[in-house]
Amino acid sequence: MSKFTYIDLFAGIGGFHLALDELGGECVFASEIDEKARATYKANHGLEPHGDIRYFTGETRTDGHLDASIPGHDILAAGFPCEPFSLAGVSARNALGRSHGLLDEAQGTLFYDIARIVSIKRPRVLFLENVSNIIRHDKGRTFEVLRKIIEDHLDYTLRVEVLNAETLVPQRRKRCFIVAFRDAADAESFEFPTLNGPSLPLKSALEKDVDEKFTISDRSWAGHQRRTKSNIARGVGFTAYEANLDRPSNTIVARYYKDGKECLVPQPGKNPRLLTPRECARLQGFPEEFHPHPTRSVAYKQFGNAVPVPLVLEVGKCILRALSEEQARSSISKVTVTDSATRIAVG
Repeated sequence: MSKFTYIDLFAGIGGFHLALDELGGECVFASEIDEKARATYKANHGLEPHGDIRYFTGETRTDGHLDASIPGHDILAAGFPCEPFSLAGVSARNALGRSHGLLDEAQGTLFYDIARIVSIKRPRVLFLENVSNIIRHDKGRTFEVLRKIIEDHLDYTLRVEVLNAETLVPQRRKRCFIVAFRDAADAESFEFPTLNGPSLPLKSALEKDVDEKFTISDRSWAGHQRRTKSNIARGVGFTAYEANLDRPSNTIVARYYKDGKECLVPQPGKNPRLLTPRECARLQGFPEEFHPHPTRSVAYKQFGNAVPVPLVLEVGKCILRALSEEQARSSISKVTVTDSATRIAVG
């Protein structure tokens, strides 16, 4: 399967886009609610995502409107938010005497919007990414509802795995990948990648001659040290240390720009410094030609919310391999049937 189409939901700045394009994909639709993320996406990919996906999937939108608005696609890609599934929607339907099904349990969450698109467009593959904790979120109820919707309501075959990006990028970053196939035969051929090899060191992502504006102030550094000591004594709260340059960085988060405590780069003879936006891009596997948002705080937030591009790439390769193997089996089967029919006719 050398060429394929995909849609990019909750697209952020386009981590999925970079990986899937490299694999031969064509993005036929993208959606991202954050205006600044849309601007970064357009600047780098030449495509401006639509805004809030609920414009297409909201309760007032008919199936016909959704079907006409979103193009057909092979793969639905989405790094969707982790939200608890409330029973409020179900309770309201019971009170009104209205019937409800599995999909109603997701009402009001953004996963509902994904499920509604899938139910109408029926892509071959769902390629979803979330925080590693989604499996345990809300005592496991969140993932159980998600699983039931994918398998029982949508009739897709689900595979799930938590992967750590640290052998692909110089950052410890665990993400949960959910891959679901419309055809069970495709799922039989699918295996998640095995990510062997050494962890990548933080020093491999660092720039040289970094501007002094990234060095944290005496006041900030003293505050970090004071709170770290207190929190260690209490056994709760954050800790802030200078990073080990020979190991991957800690996970970079959206709030990194506030104080940088997740990764402070040591500097001989002075206070540690924050990572630069370019270094954050490297920690997520974004290419050097990628243009970060010009506002530093926004760039930090966007990279903190991003998915590691090489991790998407590796899982994507496995998906395409499974689809290609099934196509090959189908072709062999057709040839066998044709040959058999020919022999019968000749005989």
